[in-house]
Amino acid sequence: MITFNVVKEQHGWAVRSGACMMTPFWSRDLAIREANCLADAIRRHGQHTEVIIECVEALVPAVPAGLRSTRPPTRLWGLRAGF
Repeated sequence: MITFNVVKEQHGWAVRSGACMMTPFWSRDLAIREANCLADAIRRHGQHTEVIIECVEALVPAVPAGLRSTRPPTRLWGLRAGF
């Protein structure tokens, strides 16, 4: 299975496959759209793909410390079958 991770970087968002960064993006929505396009293109060739989106609600510094969640960041899974 081929995995594309949409992750928060220091200066924006990135789509990663494995340890390498594929493309930097200014917004999360653009990164998700690109990851889904890549997954769809590979899926058309019969491969199983998935897109994992990092949720950064616990990493946002604008939330006061008393209201911030102590849970680790959660991930949203979006599986795309190869059929």
